[in-house]
Amino acid sequence: MPQRKSLLVLLLAVGLVFGLAGCKTKPVEDTPAPPPPPPVEKPAPPPVEVKEAPIEKPMVIEPTVEEVIQKLNDEGVLKTIYFDFDKSDLSETSRAMLRQNADWLRANPDYKVVIEGHCDERGTIEYNLALGERRARATKEFLAELGVDGSSLRLVSYGEERPAMEGNSESAWSKNRRAAFWIESKG
Repeated sequence: MPQRKSLLVLLLAVGLVFGLAGCKTKPVEDTPAPPPPPPVEKPAPPPVEVKEAPIEKPMVIEPTVEEVIQKLNDEGVLKTIYFDFDKSDLSETSRAMLRQNADWLRANPDYKVVIEGHCDERGTIEYNLALGERRARATKEFLAELGVDGSSLRLVSYGEERPAMEGNSESAWSKNRRAAFWIESKG
């Protein structure tokens, strides 16, 4: 009997397999997709009239006042003058240089200028500060005699504190005994 049951189960399984395999499903008919609509032609946009733009002048970037002042100082438009040892009086060479400086200062009265008095390292700090001031003052007074507005000139004495050339020789000292000019502002 157990064999019969097994046979029966086997027959049922085979029948089921054939039964399912024998059922056909209806094929789905492929219906063709409707053709796409004909393209609609859009009207061309109206022509655009291109007008020539007026030619603009090129942009000119003006340097700032600070840049102009720096350039003038770098170019040395105002010349440094030199003094003899322990002196504040102006030599003929210094006077000639100051005449050129005066020409520039009169032509450019809106610039403010510092006249710096300097000394070599010999002498005390106090003495050199006083001598530097006498040198700057003598320079300003001569420029005023040449018609330069004294209110545009400011005096500073550095004494020996800012040497133009380091060294303990006459060639170095002669470069340090000077009145130098520094353009500081405009207006």
